[in-house]
Amino acid sequence: MSVNSIMNTGLSALLANQSALRVTSNNIANVNTEGYVRQDARTAQTVLNGQGTGVELIVQRAADRFLAAAHLAGISNAGQYQATAGLLDRAQADFGDPTSSTSMFAAVDNLMSDAAALASDASSSLRKTDFVSSVNATFQDIQATFETIDGLRDEAHQKLTVAVSDTNQILSQISLLNAEIQKFKMAGADATGAETQQSQLMDQLAGYIDFKVTQRELGGVELRTTSGLLLVDHRAAELAVNQSTDGARYPGVSISPAGSDAELDVTRQIQSGEIRGLLTARDSDLPDLAYSLGEYASALADQLNQAHNEGTAVPAPTSLTGRETGLLGTDALNFTGAATFAVVDSSGRTIESVQVDFDAGTLTTSAGGVTAMGGTVAGFASALNSAFGGSATISFTDGVMSLSATGTNGVAVAQDPTNPSDRGGRGVSAFFGLNDLVTTSRPVFYQTGLSGTDTHGVTSGDITFGIRNGNGDLIQSITYTPGGTTFDDIINDLNGAGVLGSFATASLDANGSLTISPNTAGSVAVIDVISDTTLRGTTGTSLSAIFGLGIEGPAERARGLSLKDELSLNPSLLATSKFDTTATAVGSVGVAAGSNDGALALQGALGSAVNLRTMQGTEYLNLSLTDAAAQIASDAGSKATTLLNRAEASEALREEAKLRRASAEGVNLDEEMVNMTVFQQSYSAASRLIQASKDMYDTLLNMV
Repeated sequence: MSVNSIMNTGLSALLANQSALRVTSNNIANVNTEGYVRQDARTAQTVLNGQGTGVELIVQRAADRFLAAAHLAGISNAGQYQATAGLLDRAQADFGDPTSSTSMFAAVDNLMSDAAALASDASSSLRKTDFVSSVNATFQDIQATFETIDGLRDEAHQKLTVAVSDTNQILSQISLLNAEIQKFKMAGADATGAETQQSQLMDQLAGYIDFKVTQRELGGVELRTTSGLLLVDHRAAELAVNQSTDGARYPGVSISPAGSDAELDVTRQIQSGEIRGLLTARDSDLPDLAYSLGEYASALADQLNQAHNEGTAVPAPTSLTGRETGLLGTDALNFTGAATFAVVDSSGRTIESVQVDFDAGTLTTSAGGVTAMGGTVAGFASALNSAFGGSATISFTDGVMSLSATGTNGVAVAQDPTNPSDRGGRGVSAFFGLNDLVTTSRPVFYQTGLSGTDTHGVTSGDITFGIRNGNGDLIQSITYTPGGTTFDDIINDLNGAGVLGSFATASLDANGSLTISPNTAGSVAVIDVISDTTLRGTTGTSLSAIFGLGIEGPAERARGLSLKDELSLNPSLLATSKFDTTATAVGSVGVAAGSNDGALALQGALGSAVNLRTMQGTEYLNLSLTDAAAQIASDAGSKATTLLNRAEASEALREEAKLRRASAEGVNLDEEMVNMTVFQQSYSAASRLIQASKDMYDTLLNMV
């Protein structure tokens, strides 16, 4: 080895150890810096043609990619569950404590109590007023609870927009730091500060969205979604909340990948983070709760309406007007059993009665005249109108049936006690809503009584179905224009591969309920209705409204149900009595002033068992109304608690990963002091080597 070689070796060692001391000093200075990753410096021999040529310094960040990934995953999971749990916790809180006097439970309890009091004193104006007030208060509480849940969905959407904006800012900053780190690396400068800042930004980003990290050869990081879409390289991708073009209430999230002008839906690819939590709460958890509330409110209204339709006020009202049924006059009547339509005077005595035998298809008047009523809805209304012979007028127009007595007389409808009329599980008055207690602009029940051979009556419009997964994400939208002539044709179309056949099965049961059940295999959880412009004849009612398809329509029933205006203004119209079906002879007492049969029916209705659907198509069967309310609140509370527990568990895992990461990547002052001592001594040794080579030069020169 020449003297020059010795001199060069010493000089390279001197410079290497000087740089190593700088690295160690930087580590010590950042011992308390959040997110700082320790740099490990080590020296290595350089060799050329088998000969040692000096010393080089190798500096590496002590990053543990596995611990880093676990830490980031913990941050994302905690962000997801915290976002969802917070919204659901507020939603279930609005139901109130079951023991509280101001909760929705208390309103139902008060209603039951007032129904019992009414049944014991049906002629009391005070009892009627109390009961009517309780009905009104109950549905107002239900509406308020629904408004809270619906408002939380809007809040989730607003928070989503903010979260997407914050995510874009972080992505942009990470991209800019990539360029800065690359510049430092190429210049051989220290990029520690930029790398630390980038690491901190990735921790923030993980709170919003999950991603994969790859280290770039030139320095910095490359970030991608779990499906591989590029988020950050030398440029940053941009996320956006989509503009809804398909009629959906809320849009998903799209991405313009880094280096691309394409815009792709990325909603389903976001698996965790606050954005996922907000999406799931907005599109699945909160809608599920709203749907259940709509089911409960409708079941309560339906039970009250069925009882009220079987009774009559004292004195009987002069007219009864039903609700929009979605039926056409040409539809098959499809009623079984029997009922009595009657006109009574102000004292309750029968002026005319018509006994309707749906099984035989006949109408029998007080005088004993028997006529056929035909097999259609319009035919029935026309025949009934003729049977009354001028004492009452019956009409069926645009899906609505009405019944009016002549002069100041009243009208009443009663079920046959041994063979009650039935279509879709309801009596004739209840089905048409002639004497409803609770009203709404939407159908309360979806047992239409329609059969597959009935003409569907849709001559224009189409319906767009949304295929959603368990998180509520829209997988696909499918637009269908009803074809054929009958409901069987629609069912066959829906089950075809070109419509819903690949995702679900549609069927029409004996009660006329149309159900669309997702196939058990695959990721489809819900068949939603995004938009519906179909109209059934002149009824003004769409297919999805008639059959209760989708999520929004059935849920919205909780918002629209309210006490009938006439009863709110005049509680004496409450149907506390019933028409006596044995008093069909003219002059007999059909509506007794002291009767409480109607009030007893209202009390009994509140104790009846109900079946509630879930958004996914399953059912809660044979629940009392009290238990049904508790079940909904319990489900909401249970889900909120589960999510809170998951959030806490994710936070614990995040902290554990953070501690382990800090242990592996952080600065240990004792180790750094040892390293400093080693590098200082190595620096001194290199200095002595240089001095020795200088002395050798001097000696050689003196020998010349």
